[in-house]
Amino acid sequence: MASEITSTLVKRFVEAKPIPDSVAIDEFFQERAGAHFLPWFNANLAGKGPWVKVASVVDTPQNRLRFHQFWNQSDPIFGGDMSPLQFICLMSIFCNECRGDFQPVPEKMGVANHPGMAYLFDKIGGLKRSYNTLAGNMNARVCFNDPTYLAAHGNLPFNQLKRTSDARWTGEVWPAGTPTEPNPALTGFIQQADFMKFRGRGFIQTTGRENYLALIQFVQKYSGTNSTIDFFQHSWSGKTPAQIAFATTNQDWDRLFQESDLIIAAEAIRVHNAKSGNYLKLAADAATLNGVGAGSVFFMGLRISGGVDYANLFKDRVVATITALDKLAAKVRTA
Repeated sequence: MASEITSTLVKRFVEAKPIPDSVAIDEFFQERAGAHFLPWFNANLAGKGPWVKVASVVDTPQNRLRFHQFWNQSDPIFGGDMSPLQFICLMSIFCNECRGDFQPVPEKMGVANHPGMAYLFDKIGGLKRSYNTLAGNMNARVCFNDPTYLAAHGNLPFNQLKRTSDARWTGEVWPAGTPTEPNPALTGFIQQADFMKFRGRGFIQTTGRENYLALIQFVQKYSGTNSTIDFFQHSWSGKTPAQIAFATTNQDWDRLFQESDLIIAAEAIRVHNAKSGNYLKLAADAATLNGVGAGSVFFMGLRISGGVDYANLFKDRVVATITALDKLAAKVRTA
């Protein structure tokens, strides 16, 4: 029988006192488990039951600092305070996608028969779509002919592809004879195309030009004090988002995700949620939470992953997490 969220669990994890920041998260877990979330997860859930394929999450002093840094930005992500269930649901995604590591790194590339950049360019049956033909992306041939792209990247290595008419660069199979190594000194000109530059980054692997355009607009309107975001805001002054998308580099985006106090990583999740059915808005009743429509845990997993199997496993993991925590809290309540 599939895991279910009971009405009792709703009272304790949905109707409970809202959580505004990382301090409240720590208080919530200290009261119920006597530990920070990360070591509690490793001791009680990692490698067990529906979490069997997640052997552990990263628990280092540096990662705890980044954990707090990220969750102190929950207000813009959720549009206000989050419920304990909302925290556990999103944290469960992170535990699966990046082992709870709050260092946002770009998507890895390269598998058998699809080495290096070919992995990103190719359509691989049963595994991934081609990022070269991903909806909203500009294919490589368009990039290699765009004036803004050429002005920004035209002097990089392998620029013999400038203004190419080769139709293979519009497709989903890596052009034979072209190096696949993601080495800027060898293939720098190719690497700034959308299929490579707008690959997955962050904690839910933000992918595609449309999502990055939203981040560009966020940077252009930013009014905070982060020096990295300020630098890019000034660098992009007077340019349209489309121009910026062509002109930016992989290094620019790595810096924005990794050196902005996780502000960009958090904004990327807010953007994805807004564009994907507001999956973070969970229902307050057991029937809806256990269903498959908007407001359910399944719906959140589906909208993030796109797969039914993932969504079902995600729900099982969430139920296992809140059940384990509630059992431990029950011992505290009766002690």
